[in-house]
Amino acid sequence: LAQADLVILQRNFPGHVTEYERVVEQARIHRKPIVFELDDNLPELPEEHPDYDHYLVTRTAILRAVVEADAVVASTPTLGDYLHAFNPIVRVFPNYLNDRVWRLKPPVRRDTGVVTIGYMGGHSHSYDLQIVAPALERTLRRYGSRVAVKFWGVAPPAEIRDRVNVEWIDVGLVNYAEFAAYFLDQECDLFIAPLQDNLFNRCKSHLKFLEYSALGVAGIYSRVTPYERVVVHGVNGFLAYSVEEWEQYLAELIENADLR
Repeated sequence: LAQADLVILQRNFPGHVTEYERVVEQARIHRKPIVFELDDNLPELPEEHPDYDHYLVTRTAILRAVVEADAVVASTPTLGDYLHAFNPIVRVFPNYLNDRVWRLKPPVRRDTGVVTIGYMGGHSHSYDLQIVAPALERTLRRYGSRVAVKFWGVAPPAEIRDRVNVEWIDVGLVNYAEFAAYFLDQECDLFIAPLQDNLFNRCKSHLKFLEYSALGVAGIYSRVTPYERVVVHGVNGFLAYSVEEWEQYLAELIENADLR
């Protein structure tokens, strides 16, 4: 710490109270500015979120760190506005793809006879998938063997988990660079990105849009703040809110390879 230019603290580290207080004490002794960086609104996890109980016990500690920091960095304007209520010095550093990790693949028309719908995300998105599960179930029933659904990471919703044309790949990679290299080699015809409409998700970034687009693949995204900031409906993606809209745009992309 004595040799640092500044001290950066992240996410739920302040929940380790003894270690947090020791770092802050040393930073103050050596007059090093403390920056707290947050890319998820962890204090506002909804109760249905799988990690709600885990972060509930650190909520006060995280907000304490926001208040005590010399400056706060957020990944989105919405998250920045939330944090500004606790600290007047907030800067927004938007998420981008790291050029040393990602490469951009051009769109490729795949004529395999089966249109593959893909979803990539961690276990924490299991509750987000519930908003699209009915549309996926109807789509699979409507198109049968002409459509497949592939999940990387989180398990498929229970409604469709046992279907023969639904595949689940538990990637198991925690190193982001290794994950990016793996994901860039995957093939898919269209992606989905459902998000429940709540404060926690409205504070998220559009990173999944960037990752999907790096593969040159079309996507359908929830009509919520992160994607509304970047997706021009019908131009670089579709924005869906209701189950009927999800089903409609899935059908349009399944049936129209040129549109994809």
